Amino acid sequence: MLQDSIVKDGSSSQTKPAAARIPIVFRHPELQGDDSLILPREATAKVENPLKTIALPKISNFTPSGSDTLDENKQLKEEVAECRRSLEEWSRAEVEWSGQRRLFKVMAETVTDIIVLMDRQGNRTWTNPAYTHLLGYQPEELSGTYALTEVHPEDKDYAAQALTAAIEQGITQQAAFRVQQKDGAWLHLQTETIPIVEADGRIDSVVLMGHDVTEQKQLEEALALASTQVTAAGMVEGLARDFDQILTNAAGNLAIAKNLNGPTNAVAVRLNEIERALQRARDLIEQMFSLTSHSDQPRVRVALEPIVQEAVAEVVKGTMVRAEYSFNRKLPELELDVDAFSHAIRNIVTNCVQSMDKGVVRLSADFISQDHFKNNLEIPLKPGNYVCLRIQDQGHGIPDKIVPRVFEPYFTTRQGSQGLGLTTALSAIQRLGGTITIESTMGVGTTVAVYVPAAHAPLASGLARSGTTALPKLSEKKRILLMDDEQMILDIVSRMLTHLGYEVKTCTDGSQAIAAFAKAKANAQTFDVVLMDLIIPNGVGGQDAVHTIIKIDPSAKVIASSGHLDHPVMVDHKKYGFTAVLEKPYKLEKLQQVIEAVISMPA
Repeated sequence: MLQDSIVKDGSSSQTKPAAARIPIVFRHPELQGDDSLILPREATAKVENPLKTIALPKISNFTPSGSDTLDENKQLKEEVAECRRSLEEWSRAEVEWSGQRRLFKVMAETVTDIIVLMDRQGNRTWTNPAYTHLLGYQPEELSGTYALTEVHPEDKDYAAQALTAAIEQGITQQAAFRVQQKDGAWLHLQTETIPIVEADGRIDSVVLMGHDVTEQKQLEEALALASTQVTAAGMVEGLARDFDQILTNAAGNLAIAKNLNGPTNAVAVRLNEIERALQRARDLIEQMFSLTSHSDQPRVRVALEPIVQEAVAEVVKGTMVRAEYSFNRKLPELELDVDAFSHAIRNIVTNCVQSMDKGVVRLSADFISQDHFKNNLEIPLKPGNYVCLRIQDQGHGIPDKIVPRVFEPYFTTRQGSQGLGLTTALSAIQRLGGTITIESTMGVGTTVAVYVPAAHAPLASGLARSGTTALPKLSEKKRILLMDDEQMILDIVSRMLTHLGYEVKTCTDGSQAIAAFAKAKANAQTFDVVLMDLIIPNGVGGQDAVHTIIKIDPSAKVIASSGHLDHPVMVDHKKYGFTAVLEKPYKLEKLQQVIEAVISMPA
């Protein structure tokens, strides 16, 4: 029989004790050693567990006396066994819950998305490591603070509305807003605010989960900007072509007027002013072309220093800024599009002058061998030898955060500026195979380094050597076939050629040019030079017509003409059967120079 129970006052009794006072002792299978788990029979019939609630069976009262029956003992054993099974189930659930807690901890600490637990007032009560790392704070700096403190002022009302709606309506709210990091940078977040609903329906806390979409946002903005620039570039290129034609007309008439008028009288002074204005207009066209797909241009072999000095002098004239030069006397020559290069240098120096009221712009140039770039991956240049022109000002400098953006189209910190100066400068230098780098120190100044490839070997022909005077006109009058689809171009260029002493035949299409050339050949009155526009919308252009002309006369000398300087023919004209190229708009001296050089070539 069972021994006497211990009553509440500690005395012994032989009377039937209450069953609730008899302890049940057994060993739990999950426990190690001799430890036992004692569960009083009057204990609550339920054991609360964070994961689940398991009901324990109630053990019936019995009388531990000689009158106990076999059935009563059997019932007690069954109830004890049931209790043991329930406790084992509870133990397994506890182990499972512990594992899930560990899993949640690992997930919360390793997930890249942010997780913030907030109370009803929006104060942070817990944050995961991704959140503190993203904002750049320590956890203790954020604990207990308002969760929307770092939200951008323009987005704060929107974020607060999402938080309020989640608390009051009990519905998950989505919102996108910007938050500021500790270092001042702004991030874009895509968030969900999730209410935590208690069993009684109350909401006393919310969870904010968010994903950093800054890179995605920047990519979208970049794509949008690129699309806008492509559209703008197409419009600009079309306008530039039209402007080219007008400028060609004006420049041609001006060249004829200067030639007829002479160099010394008062009219010549005004004509020179007009010529300078036209040159500035030509610079504007070059800037407009820099925003298009323009990539390569015909180049001439030149020395660097005279071109730089001329460009700089034009900018600093009339200012309180002077230029100082320190050029290596053994610099190799460069192969440049002189107009585009000069335009780039003027843009860079203009920025330097505008950054200081007075002072010195120092320009130096050195030869940089290809060995210098072997281990220097920061400068994106192809292997080869370069000349580096450094332009250093004494201005206020550029903040570190702004330096990476100075070449962006339309980016400017100066009121009234279009933000295209450095963009077009970089575009022009890159077309030459070089690049531009910038280093700046606030309060000290900025140094711009312009890298341009050194010339490899002398040019094959002297068609476009800088500074070359026009060749003397040949004594025999030569015949030229001129083709262009613009009547205005035909009129002015034919007048220019007639002024130079040539006999000119004009046509507006490649098929007409082929017919005129074949007829002249048949009548033994061949043309000495054929000058054809490359691109004829809705017609036969020079690129298509040249092959037929060469079949008619393999010794024909054909010049390709275009304002599209990135056209494959303008880059490598011999590959397509042309003798030379001539870029638009035409200059009288250049027109004569190229034509007479072509005429002088052996057949």
